[in-house]
Amino acid sequence: MSQEHEFKLPGADLPQPDAELRKRREAVVAEHTIAESAWDIDGVLATFPRGGVYRVMAYEESPFIGEEAIKKGYFAELQRAFPNPEHDLFHVHHTPTAVILEAQMRAKQEADWRGIPNRGKTVEAPVAVFFHFDGDVLIDETLYFDMATFARQLA
Repeated sequence: MSQEHEFKLPGADLPQPDAELRKRREAVVAEHTIAESAWDIDGVLATFPRGGVYRVMAYEESPFIGEEAIKKGYFAELQRAFPNPEHDLFHVHHTPTAVILEAQMRAKQEADWRGIPNRGKTVEAPVAVFFHFDGDVLIDETLYFDMATFARQLA
């Protein structure tokens, strides 16, 4: 005996972004990412016209909402611990409401971070970054990575 189950993907009924919308979203993501790489946090925050929101899924206190929370709660500690990160971008995906980046992050730890003492080791780990949009307006950045990978490599 079998039962039919309906499985509907959320957002599957939404239209895919056209080439022009993808181009505008990619420009926002590029501006945001370049500012982040330069530790230009004011530039990062400027890419959120409605106010910054960072969701770091590996952090218990996530999300970070607003300028002070993002600067002090997220970036200050990250910049101290990993002042010179490098990222290799592997894939870019477009959805009706997001641009998703798959990348590899590499950085030498130079300060204690999230309970992991600084031993001067380098971490290299995959990350997935979801930039959620309302049209071409950036709403939030949601970052996924495995904290256990960081802890293991930096131990």
